[in-house]
Amino acid sequence: MPEARISWRGFAMNQRTVAMVEAAEQVYRSKFAILQGSYNAGGVGASAGTHDGGGAVDVDVRTKSAAQRVAVVKALRQVGFAAWLRTPAQGNWPYHVHAIAIGDKDLSRGAAHQVAEYRRKRNGLADRGADDGPPGYYGMTWELYVKAHPPKEPVPDSTISLAAMEYARTHDAMTGAWGADRARVIAWAAHPRVGAITKAEIVPAAGVPWHLHFQRVIRKVQLHFKLEVTGIFNNSVAAVMKRYGYKIVA
Repeated sequence: MPEARISWRGFAMNQRTVAMVEAAEQVYRSKFAILQGSYNAGGVGASAGTHDGGGAVDVDVRTKSAAQRVAVVKALRQVGFAAWLRTPAQGNWPYHVHAIAIGDKDLSRGAAHQVAEYRRKRNGLADRGADDGPPGYYGMTWELYVKAHPPKEPVPDSTISLAAMEYARTHDAMTGAWGADRARVIAWAAHPRVGAITKAEIVPAAGVPWHLHFQRVIRKVQLHFKLEVTGIFNNSVAAVMKRYGYKIVA
């Protein structure tokens, strides 16, 4: 099944390639300037058909230092691209990094050949010279990179509603005011700073009323911060949470 195509920063790409480029940008800690994307049949003659299919991207590095150029190549290789620095001395082109996404389902024949040459530690050019980029990533793929670097869970909303906290302490029903604000309470209980204290006890065990479970969570937080243990989300708890970056609302 072919890769899902999209338009990204004005270039034709597929979603897998875009995800890989964005991951490489995070490794490099800066966005790339794209010179050429994928699915660009006949677009640039010097590309020898490698951009005719998917998985291909050229990054502009004309204004970067020698060290920065190597760093771009390395970042792309780290996430599963076969990537090389291309210089004016090698062909009729400006300084750029040429990258092919290893394992892309839409690779052109030329791009697939370059991947094979990369794994043979060659430069991907017609002269079949030795690879001139940072070594050590020849076996890397996007799937291996994602497995080793799973995406981080988004941090829950850090806004605390005092009304929701009070309702949760005395009610079990998931309707009315509690129903409207329950997301605030659950987000607070699930937040890493609170979850580390309460072992992320977001919902009660079977047979335990919700309001009693919530009071138990509050007591754990109060005990952790050496506050009076009341089971009530009071001003003392609110003051501690504010120090931890929470926003307290009515």
